Amino acid sequence: MSLYSDQLEQKLIINQLSNMSANTANTGKTAPGPKSEPAPSSVAAHVQTLQFAWFAGHAVTVISTLFYLLTYVRVFPGAYKFWYKLAFLGALGSFGVLIFQLVKKLGVRPALLLKDDNVHYLVLAAVLFVYSPYVLLTLSTFTLFSTFHVLSYARNFLFPLFNIPETHPLSVHVGNFITANNNNLIALASLLEVYTVAWLFVRVITLRKTSLVPFFVYVVFIKFRFEKLAFTRNAFKSVEVKVESLVNRTGVPAAKNVWIKAKGVFHQIGAISIVNDYTKEKSI
Repeated sequence: MSLYSDQLEQKLIINQLSNMSANTANTGKTAPGPKSEPAPSSVAAHVQTLQFAWFAGHAVTVISTLFYLLTYVRVFPGAYKFWYKLAFLGALGSFGVLIFQLVKKLGVRPALLLKDDNVHYLVLAAVLFVYSPYVLLTLSTFTLFSTFHVLSYARNFLFPLFNIPETHPLSVHVGNFITANNNNLIALASLLEVYTVAWLFVRVITLRKTSLVPFFVYVVFIKFRFEKLAFTRNAFKSVEVKVESLVNRTGVPAAKNVWIKAKGVFHQIGAISIVNDYTKEKSI
């Protein structure tokens, strides 16, 4: 089930951000953005639509992350907190638009909201905004998705608004890039989320400030992703293989024993279903 019109179907990336069914989340098919409104005839009318508000949130996330990155090379380093929080403020705006449309269409249904990916990302963004760990990895997935959304929105709405046809080389190049990298984007985002929760765990055991709450919320978030998205399960498997290879190369029996026990705990947690029993899904 989708909340959005056919106008945006096939045009906006990121199935796990805006799907409204478990099937969409698990197949990796693209999903649309907010419900389409009649195409505005002017820039002034365009910026007053919900679609533009959704786009603006993603644009804020991308731009803020770029400025946050610059602080690492000592460009206005004192502003790192501002750009970090602003990036998540943009994410709150874009996901807020999607959830607003969901509630407007279907009403407040806790069971549905609990399973909705947009709600998961909104809660995660809110926690990272409030309990800011100022870790670049926590921004990575949001920025990846926002970048593709900005590109797709520009091609499908902004380019025509400025009389750039679909046949224009720029439009063609952007469209081909989005189409060719959709699954790659989701796979990369899933892998980055696994690395992020691992890094947040390192922050917890090293007693870093504002580390505990973001870690536990991210654990719940990644558990939901694991249940709903095959890409996330594949990412965990990839990391598991790499860690196991590294442990085996050490030749230290104690390290192997610790890894075997840890892996057993991870598998037990993975087998527990909260929002989706992926073991009952048919293989594609």
